Amino acid sequence: MKGRIWILLFLLLLVPGSFLFFLRPEREEAAAGGSLAAFSINDIKEIQIKNRYDEFSVWQEEGGFILADLPMGEVNAEYLLLLLDESSRVEYLTLVSDREEEKTLYGFDDPDAVVTIRYADGSALSLIFGAEEPISRGRYFTSGGENRIYLMDRSRVVRFLQPLKNFINYEIVPPRAYPSPLDAIKYLRLDGKAFPRPIVITEVKADSEEDMRIASSFGAASHLVRSPALHEIDQKECIEVFSSLTGLLNIEVFDYNLSDGELEALGFDSPWVRAEYDYKRSEEEEPFRIILRVVQYQGAYLLARDDQRVVHRIENKAFISTVYEKLVMRWFLTPFITDLESIRIEQGRDTRLIRLSGENNASLEAALDGKPLDIDLFRKFYRLLISASNDGVLLEQPAQEGPPLLGVTFIYRDKKKKDDTMIFFRGSLRRLNVKVNGITEFSMLERYLAVTSAALEALAEGKDFSTDW
Repeated sequence: MKGRIWILLFLLLLVPGSFLFFLRPEREEAAAGGSLAAFSINDIKEIQIKNRYDEFSVWQEEGGFILADLPMGEVNAEYLLLLLDESSRVEYLTLVSDREEEKTLYGFDDPDAVVTIRYADGSALSLIFGAEEPISRGRYFTSGGENRIYLMDRSRVVRFLQPLKNFINYEIVPPRAYPSPLDAIKYLRLDGKAFPRPIVITEVKADSEEDMRIASSFGAASHLVRSPALHEIDQKECIEVFSSLTGLLNIEVFDYNLSDGELEALGFDSPWVRAEYDYKRSEEEEPFRIILRVVQYQGAYLLARDDQRVVHRIENKAFISTVYEKLVMRWFLTPFITDLESIRIEQGRDTRLIRLSGENNASLEAALDGKPLDIDLFRKFYRLLISASNDGVLLEQPAQEGPPLLGVTFIYRDKKKKDDTMIFFRGSLRRLNVKVNGITEFSMLERYLAVTSAALEALAEGKDFSTDW
């Protein structure tokens, strides 16, 4: 039998990637109403359940329990432990009736479940579950051929009545210990039909000179979009996307133990979304790789994780609905002013050069074509330069280009750091297409060009200017 679940009978302990059940050494006192069986979990030999959904067995073998044909590692540990506890201690709230003729009134003509529990001492207990009690939502049941009708607490009857697939864990990805999901996800690749161009996001490693050098184009950044083009992440959108990839729960299990052909028939060979990421749950744990595949199915979404053959029905999560243009920061380039050696500004045949000096931000000085600038006016002008930001609409590729209207080049003090450039071209109505480091993806408002040109002239004359574009 494939996918057998072995459960060691000690105490309940959950270990990532596997599960061991450590059971309490002493049973609790029976419920106030009374009990029909009072054994330890170790005394259970077999549980046979036939309900409106499935017919299956749980049995003990060589010191462990086997739960039907559910896939190993996917069983909901808590639910199985509850079933074992409820089968070892069969309790009732009250005796409702002991009249044979009243059984019809309590739903025993068409019972919802029949359960047989066999114990190690050779005894057996048969339970037949009838209708639901409308106020407490408990269940009427009888034992074997007895006329007595009992009421069982709803919390102790659920496992007998539920589908077998409900014993599969509803937790697809475990929750994180970090407050921020940005600390938990170090690498993410999104592809599939929903993403014609794969999106790759990586953490900026503080101990990597290369990472820090690349990230300096954007000041301080925790993660970068590396593909299709280099960008700082939009933190708000990325927090939502990353959060949706941690602590991921299902609505229900759609199916399990599916073959390759059955998975392919659902579309998992060519998924709508494929999310591959490195997940670090806490400071103490090493990151591990997770792959989620999502397909569209009858107006909903189905998901399979890694090479598991369990298919879950899930809600529309942020990692499914996001788009590239929402994941990237709106501002094109935002280097720290103190990282720059100079800024070159080109308009037609006119080229202006602003040189920066000073050991730190407090001692910063600037000169335009050799003429010292008012440092407060320059800082204001610099804020205007780096305010260039996209309008949220991804341009068709390749974007149309004409003669450049404005070019801005950031030249760094670190000679190993490549220059960053923004070149502005005429776009659609009242728009500029912006080529950043050789790639044109977005446009922005045309007014930026006029405001920047006017501000540069005012800066050269030591006059104030507007930055509103």
